[in-house]
Amino acid sequence: MAHVIKTVVLPDGALASRKNAIPYRQEILQILSENSDGLVNIDLKGVKTISGSFADECIGVLVMQIGFENLIKRIKLINGSQNVVRSIADAINIRKLEMSSQI
Repeated sequence: MAHVIKTVVLPDGALASRKNAIPYRQEILQILSENSDGLVNIDLKGVKTISGSFADECIGVLVMQIGFENLIKRIKLINGSQNVVRSIADAINIRKLEMSSQI
């Protein structure tokens, strides 16, 4: 059976604040829960900058909700600048470290 691939497009411009990130994280979770083997592309094409709080709330928190390994297998960042992708990777790594220190 082929994997269902859905794309979540983040808005153009400078992304900031946890509150603004929550609907995008919820959309990602909804897609993942509807398709047990589904994959999600997160399109960063128009994102100029992303704050650490937005990156953490949108994607970093997913480490706690679905697990690091699951996140790496099922979510792909596409069309992002190096700085935006790095900010998201930092948020993911911080959450991963937090999770591993709780074991």
